[in-house]
Amino acid sequence: MEKIKVASTKMGKKNWLIIIVLGLIGQIAWGIENSWFNTFIFDEITPDPQAIAIMVGVSAIVATVGTLIMGTLSDRIGKRKIFMIGGYVLWGISTIVFPLSAMAKTVSVAILLVITLDAIMTFFGSTAYDAAYNAWVTDNTDDTNRGFVTSIVLIMPVFSGILLAASGAIIDNFGYNTFFYGIGSVVTIGGLLVGLLIKESPTLLPNKTSKGKNFFKYMISVFSAKSIKENTLLYQIFVVMCIGNIAYQVIMAYDMIYLNNYLDISKTLASLLSLFAMPAILLASIFVGKLNDKGYGYTLLSWAPAIITVGLVSFSFSVEFWQLIITKSIFFVGFFALMVSAQAQIKNLMPEDQRGQFQGANMVFMVLIPMVIGPSIGSFLIRSFGIPTVLNGSSGFIPTPIIYQVAGAISLLSYIGIYFINKTSKDKIK
Repeated sequence: MEKIKVASTKMGKKNWLIIIVLGLIGQIAWGIENSWFNTFIFDEITPDPQAIAIMVGVSAIVATVGTLIMGTLSDRIGKRKIFMIGGYVLWGISTIVFPLSAMAKTVSVAILLVITLDAIMTFFGSTAYDAAYNAWVTDNTDDTNRGFVTSIVLIMPVFSGILLAASGAIIDNFGYNTFFYGIGSVVTIGGLLVGLLIKESPTLLPNKTSKGKNFFKYMISVFSAKSIKENTLLYQIFVVMCIGNIAYQVIMAYDMIYLNNYLDISKTLASLLSLFAMPAILLASIFVGKLNDKGYGYTLLSWAPAIITVGLVSFSFSVEFWQLIITKSIFFVGFFALMVSAQAQIKNLMPEDQRGQFQGANMVFMVLIPMVIGPSIGSFLIRSFGIPTVLNGSSGFIPTPIIYQVAGAISLLSYIGIYFINKTSKDKIK
């Protein structure tokens, strides 16, 4: 495919401020949910991995349904700002409330509370970030700058990781409550102040196609055979991304627990692991974004699963801290290559008047399926091959390296989707 040089559309300082700040605090909120909610359950409630798997699965369902409903609604009324501001404010408040779940007198009630509070937080987060923020970013970019902007959005977890590098030390010294109160306050205040600067894209108009139609029937029409046929390449990329994310979710919920309890690395030191890997991740992600804008998205998508597998399998054999840094860097380079390439193409391929709605479809493949299947596979592996343990009178299991090896094998299944793209749609990738 011939690569054509096209001048990149300028974003403007205010738009960059909104993208970076809201992206950053959003990823800070998601980051503590993905890493520290799980350790909170393990440390404060029960070491049974099934509780974590259930919480992650429920969270995935809530995030997907919430994004689909609120994204479709934002398309229908032609507004993103109200969903972003309201979502961020309530997202932070619900994070502050989360540790109250540990006050329950019985383990079963505490598990129910933690799942419920996490679901509430996830709904507000998916409304603010997945349904509104991501659609707003798509509204305000085009195919000359979307790869680069997407790479910046997707490396916000890297920067949030830098800011959260002291998380383990804060928890070790001051406890979970202080940690969650502080993060929740940052999300609420930052979302409100920066959200007031948002201006709707002039191209965003109320979706006339949905006018007069039943809301819920129209909402799920994105999954109809007709819609899938009309957007074949989009759904093929969804599948590739989905399989890669399943591999990631096999280990994501248990990664910190593995480091703390199998390798006996303190929370303070474990928090620094990703920090030391971040320079490689940062440079690779920006480079990937630029290459996407120059038309190399498919090439990057094709290499990413193999790099992910090398990183995960190597990590499973790593013991020394320096080995963990190198192998985690390899994994993240592959994972960000996959996500930046996939998300840039997805944004390019979304129908203009259904971007919020297709963010819901995106969430099915990026979050719902991976976060239901992945942690369940991880939980099965931990229960089958983990090290039995008892914590606070409750029995459970410590994760072992097999979760990383199986995740690496799953990543290679992405090549099934890539095969079909290569066969039917490769020439359509921008």
